[in-house]
Parts: sequence; C-alpha cells; structure tokens
Amino acid sequence: MSTGSNDGHSRSAPAALDTYLASGDPDGAGLYFTNGIFLYRVVGIGTSDIGAMVELEDCYSLDVVRVPIHHFHAGRLRVVTAAPVQV
Repeated sequence: MSTGSNDGHSRSAPAALDTYLASGDPDGAGLYFTNGIFLYRVVGIGTSDIGAMVELEDCYSLDVVRVPIHHFHAGRLRVVTAAPVQV
C-alpha cells in the first residue's frame, strides 16, 4: 500500500470518505487513511447527540474510535491506496 500524495492524483480524505460511504464498499477492500504515523480503517459512520461520526479502527491497536465528521474533515489524513501490481 502507498499513501496518497498531494500531486492531484489522490483524493482528499473528506472526498474519499464521502465516495466510500456512498459506494457501500462494493469490493470489500475498505478505506484506509494515515496521518504519516498511524494507519486507520473506516469501519462505518454513525450518529450521536453531537452529530455524524466516522468510526475508525486503529490498525495497530485494533481499537475503534468515533470521530465527529467535522473533526475528520479538519484533520491531516491522507488516503492509503494499494500499490500498483509489478509484473
């Protein structure tokens, strides 16, 4: 896997999340983000009394945290995509 870059070919984290949530994860691969140190997998989206929440699994500890969507949009997460297959 490789992290998305800011070269215009990768989507922003909020745009990727919106696309993923609308798609229903058709291939079952999941959606992954990194802040350069930690790796997170989107588990789902939920609601609370403070609004919509993104549920993220910390891929190292396997803990699931709920992050308000507005905090997620303000974060510095990058999309992680599969590296191209080398033949």
